Amino acid sequence: MFDKKQYTITMIVFAVGVAAAAVLSLGFQLFDSLYVLIVATAGYLYVKYRISSPLQMFSTKFNLLVDYDLDVEGALAMCKEHLDHAPTKGVEELYRWYYGMAQYYSGNYQEAIRTLNQVELKRMNAIYQVMIFVFIAYAAYEIEDMETFRLQIERIDGSKARIPAKYQAFIENYSEILNALLNRDQALDSYKATIEKHFSREDGYISTKLIYNYRMAAYHEALGDTLEKDKCLAFVIANGKNHHTALQAKKRFTDSVRIEDFVFDINAQTPEAPQTPVADDAKQIETKEPADKE
Repeated sequence: MFDKKQYTITMIVFAVGVAAAAVLSLGFQLFDSLYVLIVATAGYLYVKYRISSPLQMFSTKFNLLVDYDLDVEGALAMCKEHLDHAPTKGVEELYRWYYGMAQYYSGNYQEAIRTLNQVELKRMNAIYQVMIFVFIAYAAYEIEDMETFRLQIERIDGSKARIPAKYQAFIENYSEILNALLNRDQALDSYKATIEKHFSREDGYISTKLIYNYRMAAYHEALGDTLEKDKCLAFVIANGKNHHTALQAKKRFTDSVRIEDFVFDINAQTPEAPQTPVADDAKQIETKEPADKE
C-alpha cells in the first residue's frame, strides 16, 4: 500500500529533484530544459501509478469479498486500514465511501449513514456522489428512516443532469429500485417486477441471490404468504453468513421451513467478470446491487 508517509517522502524527493534540475538547467545551462520536463512528467506518471494501481486492486478485492466470499468482516477491516493510510485526501474520501458501504453490508446501518455523510462530496465526481446517496438510502430504508430515504431519492433525481450520458442508464437502475422500495405497498406487482428484473439473473455471485430472496420475502410478507416468505428468508439465512440480509432475515423468520434445506452450492457457478462502469482511470464503482444493463 502506498501510504501517507511514502507519498509525502516521494513528493518531497520529487519536488526537490525537479527544482534542482530546473536550477541546473536554467541557471547553469548544464542540460536542455526539455530533459527537466521529461523527468518531471515521468515522475508524475510514477506517482499517479503508485496511487491508481492499488485503488484498482482494492476495488476488485472489495467486490469479491462482499459479493462472492460474503466476508463482510474482512471487507470492513480492509477498508478501515486503507482509510487510515490513504496517501491523499482525495483517495481518503474514496476509501471512506467504501468503508461506509462495508458498514452497510455488515448491517451497521446507522454507522454507514454517518460515515457516508462525512464524505466530502466536492472531492468526488458526480457518479460517486450519486452512489453515496444510494447507499445512504439503502441504509435508511433498513432502519425505516423514511425521511432520510426520501431525501436521498430527491438528491439522486437532482443530480441526474450532471451524470454523463453513458452512465445515465446505470444510475436510473438504482432510481428504479429505490422507487420500487418506496412504493412497494401501493404498487406491489411493480415492486416484484423490479426486483425480478434486477436480481433474478444468474451471475454467479451469491450476493445477488441473497438480495433477490431478501427483497422477495418482503413481497410475500405483504401478500400474507408466510410459507413463501420463510422460504426466501431461509435461503438468505442458510447462505448469507454475516451479510446484512442474513442478519435481517433472522429477525423476520418464523420457522415454517427448515433452514438446512436451502443451502446453495455457490461453487457450482462461476461468477461473471464484473461489468462495472469506470469513472476515471483510477477508480471503479461497486455495482452488484442493481444489474448493470437490461
